[in-house]
Amino acid sequence: MTEDMLDYWARVLRPLFPDNSRIVTRYSGDDHIIEIDWSLESEPGRPVRRYRKIQITIVDEAIEDYLAMGKKERDVFEIRLKKMILERYNLSNPDQQGLGSLVLPDKLKILKDTFNE
Repeated sequence: MTEDMLDYWARVLRPLFPDNSRIVTRYSGDDHIIEIDWSLESEPGRPVRRYRKIQITIVDEAIEDYLAMGKKERDVFEIRLKKMILERYNLSNPDQQGLGSLVLPDKLKILKDTFNE
C-alpha cells in the first residue's frame, strides 16, 4: 500500500461517525492510534458538549498481518472492524451520550488475532 496506514484507517472509519467528527491519528511505538470525538447537539446558551473520545489502537502485529493479506482477506478484516465498532458504540443516535471533558477515552485495541476464527 502506498497510502500512509494511519491516513488509510482514518479514511476507512470516517463514514461510521457523524460528519462533525474530529479524527486525530498518531503512532505510539509501532502501534497505530486513532482518536475520534464529535460535538453533540446542545441547547442555545449551553456550553458545547462533546461525545466521549474513542481511542482505537491497532497493534503493529495486526498491521503486519493485514498487509500480508490478499484483497479479499483485507476486505473481510475491514468489514469485521467496522462491525465491531458499530456494535460497541451506539452510533445510531450519537447525541445521547454527552459526557464531561474529564472522562477517560473509551479504548478499543485491535490485536493480531482479534478477527481470527
